[in-house]
Amino acid sequence: MTFTVPARQAPIQLPEPDTPTIAVDLIQGDNTAPVAAYAESAWPLAALIDNPSTTRHSVDWNTFPSGQLRTELRLLAWLMINGSLPERFLIDRSVSWRPRVSASVISTTLGHWRQLSEWLAARGITTLADCTADVLISYSRHLHQRNRSRSTVHLHLSATSRLWAFDQTSPAPAGIGEPPWPREGIDDYLPSAPPGGENITDPITPAVTGPLLIWALRLVEDFAEDILAAAAERHRMSAIAETNAATPAGLVMLRAFLERIVTEQQPFPSIWNGENRAATTYVAALTGASRQQVGGLLGREGWADYIRRHPAPCPLDITITGRIDNRPWRRAIDFGEVATLLRHLATACFVVIAYLTGMRPGEVLGLRSGCCPEPDNGPHLIYGNVYKTALDEHGNHLSQGTPREALWVAIAPVTRAIRVLERIVPDGALLSDSTAHNAAIGGRGRQGSSRQTRMAPSARHASVARSPGTSPAALAAWLPSPSSTATCALPSPAAMPPAAVTASTTFSTSKQPAPP
Repeated sequence: MTFTVPARQAPIQLPEPDTPTIAVDLIQGDNTAPVAAYAESAWPLAALIDNPSTTRHSVDWNTFPSGQLRTELRLLAWLMINGSLPERFLIDRSVSWRPRVSASVISTTLGHWRQLSEWLAARGITTLADCTADVLISYSRHLHQRNRSRSTVHLHLSATSRLWAFDQTSPAPAGIGEPPWPREGIDDYLPSAPPGGENITDPITPAVTGPLLIWALRLVEDFAEDILAAAAERHRMSAIAETNAATPAGLVMLRAFLERIVTEQQPFPSIWNGENRAATTYVAALTGASRQQVGGLLGREGWADYIRRHPAPCPLDITITGRIDNRPWRRAIDFGEVATLLRHLATACFVVIAYLTGMRPGEVLGLRSGCCPEPDNGPHLIYGNVYKTALDEHGNHLSQGTPREALWVAIAPVTRAIRVLERIVPDGALLSDSTAHNAAIGGRGRQGSSRQTRMAPSARHASVARSPGTSPAALAAWLPSPSSTATCALPSPAAMPPAAVTASTTFSTSKQPAPP
């Protein structure tokens, strides 16, 4: 493959303390990630990244040796981020040497520079000007002595070559010596190649992949409707609690709710957050009180200890339709476990899509809603990007990827998994967008009501009740019966922390310490 060598760059001006570490024209897409000033100790690289599956790297200059070495490396790092390798350095190089590299390669390269600087500082070398070719040869021997693999040493030496190249283009060269391996050949400076050449990574045994795929399919095919219905119900209740105003009527309903708990010595609807705590949002949605009223009244009346010792579940008002051996797969879904179940469902969808299409993880994570349209005829096809081999006309890595020419074929389980994820996120959004998944249950990042509509349960999941009544008697349907714990719709013990299981399953109508 042949790439065009970019034209020679204009002379680069030295950065000022407030100069952005990433030039505006290098920020990818609509990226809103922060860009640090040159003088700051931490340089986030996220603005260079438009690949949803790539780690958001950052450079911490406090980890580099202080003094002149750090100052010199900081300038060269800025040049690597904002500049490109000169033409004369690219000539006669393999095509793997690009004028510009990705944020992940920048981060890795700076890690190698840091290790070189630490080695230099340990030997009393405090400036790159004293790092001669002989010193670099000694460094390559040091890497050998540490029993580094051939590929690891190769990366270190290549990073050192890049360091020298950018110093040649610097408006204030530090004067590091030229490494000998680009001219003499790098093989003589690398450990011996291991025998063979085959992939020695042990494959994952079918005893693992088989059950994993089977239960991922079960979760997507049989339990997704229940989890999505629970997420929609939790979203509805969270929206109610969020908009409830602090009114006298709401306070009356809340007091009636608490009075019944005291009178009938019931456990209190709780969530687990290191300890059993009041499910404030859940109670606010049931009673019509504001969350501030719930939290304030419970605090003033000293309910915390009672709630810790006598927690109750927070079952959502949905009908469980999923079955295992012709029995409901669980008795109820709890308000506090919806986020975990939704994450498990999204993970199951990921497993199904990746396993049954052969996509790389980054390609699955880059799929967006609408990527698998309904065909007029023939099989479902998946449209997406490839990232690993995406290059521009100069051979530089394209963080945003390029459209895959050979589309993936989606069999029925894959199509089902995509449709499940599309009900969680807005049109055009990433199927794995964590902000959208949090918003689906009423968490942070909610943007409009489209998600609630898409998450709406199917007809077989229509709730029996929609909102609590306006009298204390109407609230009785939302409380567990005092006669038996069997009617409390307890979540399965596996879904609850041990303390919550013990407290919930042992509560009965026997005398319990009443709250103050």
